[in-house]
Amino acid sequence: MRTTNKQKVIRKWKPEEIIVNARVKHDPITEHVLQNCRGVPVRYVEDGKATTIVNASETLKGTKTMLEKILAGKKVLYIAPAGTDVVDVFTMPDNRMMCPHFDRLKLASNGCFYQCDWCYLKLTYRAAFPFITIKAEYDKIKDRLAKRIKEAGSPVIFNSGEMADSLALEHLTRAGREFIPWFGRIENGYLFMLTKSDNVDDILDLSHNGHTIVAWSMNNAAVSRKYEIGAPAFARRLTAARKVQVAGYPLRIRLDPIVPFNGWKEAYADTINEIFSEVSPERVTLGTLRFEKGFYNMRHSIFTSGPDLPILMEDMEPMFSPKVFPGNKHPKAGKYSFNEEKRSEIFRFALNEIRKYSDCRVALCKESANVWEDVGLDLFRCSCVCQLDYAEMSLN
Repeated sequence: MRTTNKQKVIRKWKPEEIIVNARVKHDPITEHVLQNCRGVPVRYVEDGKATTIVNASETLKGTKTMLEKILAGKKVLYIAPAGTDVVDVFTMPDNRMMCPHFDRLKLASNGCFYQCDWCYLKLTYRAAFPFITIKAEYDKIKDRLAKRIKEAGSPVIFNSGEMADSLALEHLTRAGREFIPWFGRIENGYLFMLTKSDNVDDILDLSHNGHTIVAWSMNNAAVSRKYEIGAPAFARRLTAARKVQVAGYPLRIRLDPIVPFNGWKEAYADTINEIFSEVSPERVTLGTLRFEKGFYNMRHSIFTSGPDLPILMEDMEPMFSPKVFPGNKHPKAGKYSFNEEKRSEIFRFALNEIRKYSDCRVALCKESANVWEDVGLDLFRCSCVCQLDYAEMSLN
């Protein structure tokens, strides 16, 4: 079919190599992936050890640098059994960084093919597991979800977007089509999906019953184009968000990281205006650039977008003073970011812009108590996009 400038075909992503754990060789998800990836080389492994998968991969052979390994791993899809930790609880190890704990549903790990320069998974996970993992055995996963909900005795929301993009692989995993209706039938179960994808058409007709909340990670269009390489453009994300809200899903927005380049205030004011002109999010979470020490130290070799981001990072400093935490031998000073005065300036500006259009709940992502208070937000009533209701964060 010939396409014109007005008629553009968007091809859905396929891996260049698929590795299957032999335990799930005949699982319906494996069969669906292979059916939709005809012609892609498939290899089978007997266990899920990272070394086993890497050694079985032709794509990962010959990669030397960290960045080469990361980029090659974006082309490799590993289909794994459900495992025992597919449902767990995340707790922030540094309690000076305000972040309420949350339940995770790890349907995928490293679960996207985008090349966002600031993705924390580059070092915290992808260095050891340089491939995209998706989980099969959906019935076992549902059993584990049901057990957790029963144990909780109160409503539980499960975050499927902390280790992965919740929708980027939907055309292969059909996870949304499987789990959204399931959560819609569970009295105390809720699903949280965080995404940059516009891969939403297959979930629009599902019976979600308001039990699936979808949040978009947004950024200024120019920032996104430069640093969120391979991800759908801002306009495409906004169109997808509008579709999902029209379909009745609760909608939230994560504006993170806000990047303070020259002219950032005017740029992000326009971005916020565009968001609220198209959709009505019930919550917004704000964040800015922050990096683990190892990531920060590799800033001159880990990015693909050029020198601008490392230059922005030159004035960053640890967010806290060094402190030894139980179970750790070495003191930790927290992530590297801008100083508190700069972070407060960024968040106050964004909050004031949001208030021109909405009185929706606003929260900060992984921030210090000082910044929460300086911005005028109540850290004892955190309303982050990943929370079902308000959450109280301890200062201990």
